[in-house]
Amino acid sequence: MILNRDIYILLFIAIVSSTFAFIVHEGETDSERQAIRLLTAKSPIHFDAIQSITLQKNGKVYEFNRLDLEWWMTSPYQIRMNTSSMSALIRVVQGSQVIGVFADGANRKVIGLGDQSDSISMSDGNEVVSIRLGRKTLGGRAYAQIGDEEPVIIDQSLHRRAIDMDYRLWRDLRFFPDFAIDGIRIERIANTNRLVLDRTSGRWEMVYPVKARVDQEVLLEWVGKLASIRVGSFVIDAPNDLALFGLDNPVASFSVRNQAGITHELLIGGRVSAGSQDRYVMMAGRPIVDKVKWEALSELFLQPELLVDATGSAVSRFDVKQITVRSDGNEFRIQRRLEQWVNENGVPVNIEDVDALLTWVLDSNPPRVVIAQYPRDVEIATITLEGYDLLPLDTVRIAQDPESAGLILENGDNVLRLHPAESLTVLSPFIQKK
Repeated sequence: MILNRDIYILLFIAIVSSTFAFIVHEGETDSERQAIRLLTAKSPIHFDAIQSITLQKNGKVYEFNRLDLEWWMTSPYQIRMNTSSMSALIRVVQGSQVIGVFADGANRKVIGLGDQSDSISMSDGNEVVSIRLGRKTLGGRAYAQIGDEEPVIIDQSLHRRAIDMDYRLWRDLRFFPDFAIDGIRIERIANTNRLVLDRTSGRWEMVYPVKARVDQEVLLEWVGKLASIRVGSFVIDAPNDLALFGLDNPVASFSVRNQAGITHELLIGGRVSAGSQDRYVMMAGRPIVDKVKWEALSELFLQPELLVDATGSAVSRFDVKQITVRSDGNEFRIQRRLEQWVNENGVPVNIEDVDALLTWVLDSNPPRVVIAQYPRDVEIATITLEGYDLLPLDTVRIAQDPESAGLILENGDNVLRLHPAESLTVLSPFIQKK
């Protein structure tokens, strides 16, 4: 009996203790729920419409503004910011929780909330919320003060994001982010070599070193790579001496222009170190020195020959009504009639020979392309393509290299398309006849 009584007593004590602990825990939870509130709960600001942010830290002021749906730092200088990083900053301000109240009458300077304290303010265009950020303390807590309200204790997430994080990490790391969409001009200068491409006519064209057609697919792929080139790492803002980075006299520059007429120019300076090809770079008009890996930077220096349209002519074969081949004072003219090609006497010519000629001139890509003066002294023929109004669409000049016997196609742009000697078999049916 005594054993059973002891068991009942122990069981009763356990039940009472558990009930008491549960009541105490629930009481603490309710108390914490009542104490925790959002730091900006009383502010009428709309966080989904923030237009400007001012950050003061370490005695410096940084201003950020939302312009045309994109974030820019506008002071102390202008640079595009990463939209997701700025949105994260807004969210951490909006979500900061008050977890305690600072004692009234205490010295606010002691907790870092004096007149020179770090701060962050945001505006939606109508309302402004301004928060002073004081010292961080133990347990992941920190001091803050919103407007003229009493100082409070918050978690450290806002301090870590706004004060501890390097604001340079919020920058857009791309040099030419919108160029793939609205770019209309590219100009590259490396020592004495210059390349200019233009799209004001609607299609990309090479303007310099020669005025020539470009391969639109290759060019658009290259433009996409340009738009993705990024900063490798940050070096310094507002340097005192650009000569330390080889940017007082850049070895090369690369500029792009958009449809609004705005030009962005990347200056390329010296090597980062003797054993590295990585370079120091800086955007013109922006006092920020960065490093870029050569693997990424080399995309800017594609050879002009790789951009040129390698075909002999841009004319469509479906627009050609008549072909005139001139060689050694002879002229051979053929004309399309329905599904046939006939000579000047109305005699049908081998349609396979004509198709081979048009394919060679209009569609084939030669093994090699060179930008150089056309060797007129070794010219062997010209091919004039004429439309249905019998007016010239284009004339392709053909020269033969005396050493390799290879054929050179050129249509007035000083771009030499070098074909193998076997190509003469395609041309020969039209230059052996009078």
